[in-house]
Amino acid sequence: MTLNAIVADINAILSKHGVSDAMQLRDITVTDKTVSDMAKPTPRLSDAITAHLWPSISSATVYHYTSREAAENILSTGIFRLTNIEKRLTDGEIVTFCQTHGLRGYLEPDASGEPTYRALLLPQLFYASFTEANLSHEDEEYFWRNFAASDGVRLTIDITAKNPNFRKIVYEPKPGTPIPLLTDLVSTIRQQHGREFVLQGISRLCAFYLCGQTYSREKEYRALFKAWPDFGPQPVGTGPTAYVEVPLNQMTDFGYEFRITEVHASTRPSMPDHYCFNQRIS
Repeated sequence: MTLNAIVADINAILSKHGVSDAMQLRDITVTDKTVSDMAKPTPRLSDAITAHLWPSISSATVYHYTSREAAENILSTGIFRLTNIEKRLTDGEIVTFCQTHGLRGYLEPDASGEPTYRALLLPQLFYASFTEANLSHEDEEYFWRNFAASDGVRLTIDITAKNPNFRKIVYEPKPGTPIPLLTDLVSTIRQQHGREFVLQGISRLCAFYLCGQTYSREKEYRALFKAWPDFGPQPVGTGPTAYVEVPLNQMTDFGYEFRITEVHASTRPSMPDHYCFNQRIS
């Protein structure tokens, strides 16, 4: 098999799955063991796949359902928190993605005996979840019941993102079913060319994947931030209770601007007067 045959197979798979970009040999690096564009200054292959499966969103109006206490804290401090993703460890996210797509390196135990993702991925990833604002009455009731029960609050938020990691969740159609584009690339390059395909950015993208049977009705948007030591905002605390602060009403240096345009609840929360409040009628 020639290197051009690898490129031809990649392009055939991209075309099959509706990706119009065509790669050339200069766009990839082929070693004895891998095919990737990890060393390329512009990773055209990874960017094309990511844009097709998880397109970045530059702006959206979304809902955030939460408890009254959490909403009052956001409104009074002017700070929105991105939560460490380890909080969702048992909810079929990163682990499910790694298992379904055969990312064995992240699942192998490290020197401490823990799966590698526990130290390599989870401490760096911080997120906030939102849902689309165009909801049916049935879906609205689902969100109030599950995320803002009793005296909860719905915040309407205009999000502007220069950070490319504001994306919609991809939902697994059924347990163990990988994303067809990715599994075709991995299996073809493995079986036909004896190498492993490596997608740049996979350590972030696996945070945009959930079990569809359980969560697909949530139509989730996620704002993700990957923290780096000594660069950008640093997490407050450690472990699953750690968080990163996002000041409201300004574009942060890590690329997010959150503006709360409406507060919706059964009774007015404790909050500054400049916020728009609308009462929820049950």
